[in-house]
Amino acid sequence: MVLRKIVPPAAAAVTAALTLAACANGTPTGQAGAASDGKPVLQQSLQGFKDGNYTFTRTQEGGTVSGAVHLPEGSLMEQPYGPTVLRSGKEFYMRYRIHADGYERYGQLYEEYAGKATAAQAAEIKAAKKVMAQLDGKHWVHADEKRLRAAAAEDDLSGMESLPPVPSAGQPDVTGVSALVGAVVSAESTGTSVTGTLDGTKVDPELGLFANDPYYFYGPRASAMPFEAALDGQGRLTRITVHVPGALQAPASAAPSAIPSDAPTEAPGAPLVINVTGYGSTAVPAVPKDAAQLDPAAYGLLTNDVD
Repeated sequence: MVLRKIVPPAAAAVTAALTLAACANGTPTGQAGAASDGKPVLQQSLQGFKDGNYTFTRTQEGGTVSGAVHLPEGSLMEQPYGPTVLRSGKEFYMRYRIHADGYERYGQLYEEYAGKATAAQAAEIKAAKKVMAQLDGKHWVHADEKRLRAAAAEDDLSGMESLPPVPSAGQPDVTGVSALVGAVVSAESTGTSVTGTLDGTKVDPELGLFANDPYYFYGPRASAMPFEAALDGQGRLTRITVHVPGALQAPASAAPSAIPSDAPTEAPGAPLVINVTGYGSTAVPAVPKDAAQLDPAAYGLLTNDVD
């Protein structure tokens, strides 16, 4: 004997109505919260940057970069290394510690040789000490960005090589998020979260998100870095976390194709984490009132200040 479940007519009508409602809303019955392709979701999440108004932090090995963008009026990017930069319209302001960790040592050398210097050398030392007083990492200076970039273009080592990127209407995202999304290999979206892997070798090394040559630094793992991203209620990206693999225990002297995928590595370091907030509500960065004009002698000294 076959047992049949008897459904009262009223209950059957309610069940049919719910099924039709689900189909009308485009949600298959029993598929709520199901995963879907995350790539288009991530691409859409970048629309939050298009107005050029947001605040962000980027934490990685070496510290945290923070910034505020309000186009077209201005932007601010603070770095634990390299220059902190405020742009207001066409005006450029900078806070920077020349010679970085060698700042105190250079000051000592200038004092040591001041009494032994010729008249010409004494003048040079006096000019250098004036520049150091301005570029102590604490005071703001008003500078010529074109001349700073020219200093960075010299063959020697210049801290101006790490000037933050310039946000613009055509490229408003200076967080690094767009570059990471462009390097995504696989992604799965569930609700307001996206998980997957990205190829670190596809990310422009000039952005400083990973090692200059990720494949040789991390091995094959560089091409499959796991990540998680979170979106807000409007589908805009609020956080992306990339788990950076450990560095190869020995520098890769072989061709990339010869490095085994399970080659020994160091323990993984801190992940790369970018948080984005303040979409549409970030204020215009305030121009520093006490900024002095950068001494002209500084541009020459900045061509080689990090050796």
